[in-house]
Amino acid sequence: MSRVDFGYFSMSRQGNDDGDRDYLRWHQLDHMPEQWRISGILWGQRWASTPRCRSVRAAEEGKWAALGHVVSYLMREPIEQTLDEFYSLAAHLRDEGRFPFMLPSLFQGALRLLETHAAPRALVSPEVVPFRPNRGVYVTVDEPADPEAWDAYQQGVHTETLPEILAVPGVAGAWVFATTPTLRPREIYTPGRNRVTIYYLDDEPADVGERLADPLRRSWTAATRPLLAAPFESMTKWDWDRF
Repeated sequence: MSRVDFGYFSMSRQGNDDGDRDYLRWHQLDHMPEQWRISGILWGQRWASTPRCRSVRAAEEGKWAALGHVVSYLMREPIEQTLDEFYSLAAHLRDEGRFPFMLPSLFQGALRLLETHAAPRALVSPEVVPFRPNRGVYVTVDEPADPEAWDAYQQGVHTETLPEILAVPGVAGAWVFATTPTLRPREIYTPGRNRVTIYYLDDEPADVGERLADPLRRSWTAATRPLLAAPFESMTKWDWDRF
């Protein structure tokens, strides 16, 4: 069984026309390493969009077209204690003057982990896919368009769409997360009922993005509203100028 119970996602716009080099350098070398002080945080990674990644997006509704950065922290129970420590650490670092950057936020929130999958060729168990080195991710975000048909649609994704996508070259696995009413509401959370699927990639993200566009579009029905379907590249230390 996976030790991960939740994923905390922070998704943001590009910061400015000059790129986000200073922000990315700070986040990779200062902010993210400090999170390992929290025992409930098991893993974290960030990904960024590139012009080519943007060019192969299959969906980007409204504000989601501006999305440039995705950060994921994988957390375990007790989740409320972990989140309290997470926010307390952010406040502590801010008080120390070590929280100098903020990018415009598009989405913030903790989502429950629902499913884990590994492509057969990856030769790892589904529970460890995020810990396997990746070149990037393909992120889909959707919400119910027809609540009465939503459960049936999700079942179809589970039985048909995910197996098809896991067979696509470059897709190593997938983790599925969704909002849950069991978490204490927090002011910072983005409201709504969302499902976020992270497809972990071991080929060039934009290339895989081209392969995934058709099967994803075929899977969408009137039951769902696709907000985002887009590839992102993994961040590499000392390589911030690429983004």
